[in-house]
Amino acid sequence: MLEFWKNEWKLFLEDMSSFKNAFVRIFGGKQDYLMLQDGSEEPKVEATPQEQAEPVVPAYEPDGIDHKVTAYFGENVDELRQNVSGEKTQHEVLREYAQFFKPYCESQEMCNSAFRKYYDRHALKIATEELPIEQARIIQNNVDLFIKGQEVFGENGQFIDSRVDTIFDKVGIDQVNKVVNILHDNTEGGVNTQGERLFAEVVTYMVDNGIKVEKNASVVDSVKLVLEEKLNEVHASLRSHEDWNDEYQALLSQERKYLYALNRIEQYETEQRISEFEEKLNDMDAM
Repeated sequence: MLEFWKNEWKLFLEDMSSFKNAFVRIFGGKQDYLMLQDGSEEPKVEATPQEQAEPVVPAYEPDGIDHKVTAYFGENVDELRQNVSGEKTQHEVLREYAQFFKPYCESQEMCNSAFRKYYDRHALKIATEELPIEQARIIQNNVDLFIKGQEVFGENGQFIDSRVDTIFDKVGIDQVNKVVNILHDNTEGGVNTQGERLFAEVVTYMVDNGIKVEKNASVVDSVKLVLEEKLNEVHASLRSHEDWNDEYQALLSQERKYLYALNRIEQYETEQRISEFEEKLNDMDAM
C-alpha cells in the first residue's frame, strides 16, 4: 500500500511539472511560479536603481547690502560668493564693509568715482580685512568732504588723498573711535554718524592745511586745534555778513556744531584730570 501511494505522488509531481512547463511556454514567464522544487532559492528580483535628482538649490536673492556691494565696490555678487578668503567668502567680507554705507546726497558720480579708486587701491587690504571697517565706512560716508574743491581735476577725476590714510594709520582705529564718540554723543545706538562726519571734516582740514599728527600721540589735541581754527574762521565770516540770509544761517549752524564739539572735548579733558587726581590720591593712601 505504501509503495502504491509513493508511486501516485510521483505521478502527481510529474503531471504538475508538465503543467508548469506549458504555463511557461504560453506566457513567457521566467520565474518558477509554482515553487514546487524543494530547496529551490527564491527568485531574486533586481530592482532598477532610480536616478536621484540633484537637490534644487534656490537662486540667491540679493538684498539691500548686496546692492551696496555692487554699487560702491563694483563687484559681482555671484562671483564673490564663490571666492574664499580665509574662513569667509569674499561676499561675506565685503558685506561687512558695506553694511553701513550711505547713498551719496550730492555729486554722486564724482563721489562714486573717487571711492571706486579708493577701493581699487585698498582691495587687497579689504579682502584680507586688514583695513579697519570703520575707516572704510568713514571714507565712504563722507566722500563729498574728502573731494571738496577738487573740481579742477576734471569730471570724475576726484580722488581720496593718500594723506587721509596716513592720519588714520598714525592715530590708530581705537583712538579714531574714541575721538568720534567725544566729538558727538551717540544718539543712534549704533554708528555715530554725526561724530564720524565731524571727524572726517577735521581730517580733511588737516590734509588741506598740512597739519600733521605724531604717531602714538594724543589726537585729541590736534582735533581740538582744528576745531578752534574752524570756529575762528566761522566767526570771521559772520562778522563780514550784514544780511540775515541762508549763508548766515549756515554759518550759525557751523558755529553751534564746533562749540558743541569743543565743549565735549573740554568735558572729556576735565574728566581725565579728575581721574588722574583720584589715581594719585589712591596711590598716596596705599603708601
